[in-house]
Amino acid sequence: MTDNNHVAIQLDRVPSTDKGARRVAFSDSLPKHRSTSLRATKFVFSRLFAFCAWICLAVFGIAITLLILGVIFVSFLQSGLPEITVKMLDLSKIQIQNSTNQNVAVLNTKVRMAIDIKNKNEKLELSYSDLNMKLVSENIELGRNVIPSFSQEPGNTTSLNVTLNVDRDSIDRDSISLLEDDRKKAQVVVKITMVGSVGFHLGIFKLNKVPIHVTCNFQQYLLLYRVKEPPCSITMFPTR
Repeated sequence: MTDNNHVAIQLDRVPSTDKGARRVAFSDSLPKHRSTSLRATKFVFSRLFAFCAWICLAVFGIAITLLILGVIFVSFLQSGLPEITVKMLDLSKIQIQNSTNQNVAVLNTKVRMAIDIKNKNEKLELSYSDLNMKLVSENIELGRNVIPSFSQEPGNTTSLNVTLNVDRDSIDRDSISLLEDDRKKAQVVVKITMVGSVGFHLGIFKLNKVPIHVTCNFQQYLLLYRVKEPPCSITMFPTR
């Protein structure tokens, strides 16, 4: 072959390596401004969590403190309650009469009772609202009355003579038979309740109308009027 008839072979062009070529680079790290924002968010959340935790602890502490103060206050009031004792109970005047209805009987009672209410506090004055009294035996009401309101100086004992009665109450015959059986034994199981409120006064401190429920349970002989029983139980803020 001659040089004039040579075949020109065209080669593929290799990519240029000139300085003007564009390069794309990838980095695993976040931009500086985004990293700073993330740290700030974490800081805010941690501060918020700490603030909420302190608030919860403060509320819990206040609740515990109030509970302790409440228990101490109620214990103080409980220790200042009066001592109520039944000294005499006369159940001899209980009359049971027949009725035109064979299923019921007519009950008439006149029960005399003597009670002592003692303010055993040295400095605390007590005041009482009307005390609603009720005498019950075998679920039969044997008498009711109201003790008018009064007050007591520290260390004072108030002796009261009270008459409780019911007049022509119609009682179920089966229930009245239990009472008659007890009367034949000359011994009756009785329950006396008093419902009202008491006030506590010490200088400028005054707390009125604290509800109380007084309960006296004992067995009473019809012919022996003196009651030798411990003081009645007194409950503040009764639930029933």
